[in-house]
Amino acid sequence: MTLELLILVTGTFLLAGFVKGVIGLGLPTVSLALLSVALGLPSAVQLMLAPSLVTNLWQALRGRAFWNLCRRFWPLLVASFVGTWVTYGSLLISHPRRMTALLGAILVLYAANGLRNFLKLPQIRHEAIWSPMVGFVTGLLTGATGSMVLPFVPYLNALDLKRDTIVQMMGIFFTVSTLAMGVAIADHSRFQGDLVRVSVLAILPALLGMQGGQMLRARLSERAFRQCLFMGLFLVGVGLVAKGMA
Repeated sequence: MTLELLILVTGTFLLAGFVKGVIGLGLPTVSLALLSVALGLPSAVQLMLAPSLVTNLWQALRGRAFWNLCRRFWPLLVASFVGTWVTYGSLLISHPRRMTALLGAILVLYAANGLRNFLKLPQIRHEAIWSPMVGFVTGLLTGATGSMVLPFVPYLNALDLKRDTIVQMMGIFFTVSTLAMGVAIADHSRFQGDLVRVSVLAILPALLGMQGGQMLRARLSERAFRQCLFMGLFLVGVGLVAKGMA
C-alpha cells in the first residue's frame, strides 16, 4: 500500500461520491473510469466494491418504497446476480485487456446517450418478460467490465416511476450488483488483501463526497453538471478503448 495509491483512491472517491450526491448515480462508473486508466480494470473493480456497496445501500434504504421495489423487481435483481457471476470468471479474468476496451465502449455509449439522449425506450408494457432479460444482460456486462448502467438505467427510465422511486431503485440494483461482483471475486479467489483494505478506507472519502454533492445540489445547474460529467466520461471511455486495443 503506497502513498501514491492512497492519494489516487482518495481523490477518485471524493469526486465519484460528489457526482453521486449531485445526480444520484455515477460512483462506480466514475471510479472505474479513472482507476482503470491508472491501475487496470481488475484492480479498479476491487477498489470500487466497498464504497459502492455502502453508498448504494444508503441510497437504497432512503425512502418508503424499498420492500415494494424489491417485490416488484426481484426477477431483475436475481437475473443480474446470475449474469454477473457468469461473466466475471469467463471474461474479466481471462481477457482483462479486451474487457477494458469493452468498458471504454460502454462509457462512450453511456456518455453519448447522456449528452444526446438517443436511447429512449418506449413505455414498457410486458415488465414480467423484460425485467429478467434486462437484469441478465446488465449482469453480464457488470461481470465482464464492472459497469452496472446499461441497459438497466435506460430501462428504468422507460418505466412509469417517480424520480425519487427511480433513485431508490438504482440504489437497490447497484447494491445487488456490487454484492454479486464481490461474490464472484471471492468464488474465484481473486481478492487481494491490500486492495480490500484500501477499498474499505475509500468509504470515508466517498461518503464525504456524496454528502458534499447533496449539499450543493440545489446550488448547481444539474444540466450543466451532467453535460460536463458525460463529456469527461466520453473522453475517458475513448482512452480506455485505445488502451484495451493497444
